[in-house]
Amino acid sequence: MVGYTVGNILKEGAAKLKGSGSPSPYLDAQVLLCHIASLSKVDIIVDRDKILEEDTSENFFRLIEERKAGKPIQYITGHQEFMGLDFYVNENVLIPRPDTEILVEKVLELLKNRDKPVIGDICTGTGAIAVSLAYYISDAFVYASDISDDALECCKRNIDRHGLGKRMKLLQGDLLGPLYEEGLEGKLDALVSNPPYISKNDMETLPISVRGFEPHLALYGGEEGLDFYIRILKDAARFLKKGGLLAFEIGYDQGCAVRKLIEDSGRFKDIMIVKDLAGLDRVVYCNMEE
Repeated sequence: MVGYTVGNILKEGAAKLKGSGSPSPYLDAQVLLCHIASLSKVDIIVDRDKILEEDTSENFFRLIEERKAGKPIQYITGHQEFMGLDFYVNENVLIPRPDTEILVEKVLELLKNRDKPVIGDICTGTGAIAVSLAYYISDAFVYASDISDDALECCKRNIDRHGLGKRMKLLQGDLLGPLYEEGLEGKLDALVSNPPYISKNDMETLPISVRGFEPHLALYGGEEGLDFYIRILKDAARFLKKGGLLAFEIGYDQGCAVRKLIEDSGRFKDIMIVKDLAGLDRVVYCNMEE
């Protein structure tokens, strides 16, 4: 193989990605080179004329091919930033997205005056929500639950990465079942979830980088995308203290539907919908009746 400099290999990698329709070819090439060659972005600028080892070049172009095929760059590198924290990700979990930070930020705001809050996170996946809440609420205890063993392994890595093992506990099982087994009825100050909420029609229109790589178990929410909200709301009130917080991430057009589901449950008050920067529905939250 030709001896590539840092500058030349970036140029060629970006050209390959651009030809495949990547929306950010040069940035993606930079991220992949930094990852495979253990370089910083400063190194890429300062050492543009440095000759790379042949193995490094070969591995870089292998990653470029993975990216060309549509594989999300976070799965290639195993990293995603969320709430200012670095999270390990793999193909067994959804990639944490900036939209979900809206949910975390709202929960942080609403719990800021509660001492030692006990929090449950359902469908935790990477643990992005649970870990962030435990990290930024220094006296919180957070239970993170998921049905997937693989997801819980990923979550555990993130708990350990941020040194939160003493204030978090992993639970395995379907939705609220593990909370019941743990004896948490009436003990939670907050119950949060970013459950699967993609409808059947929207599943068919997802980009290949999502539909072809991210786990459908964590995406598909039934015909209308509401199945998991219905199931969680059936028993959510059993686990919350009086006045406790219930907060969901929701799909871009699901605010009214989820609000009605909460109203119909007859156990919650002060139902609010939070929109994202694009003006789309993103979070619904409410409080348990006193």
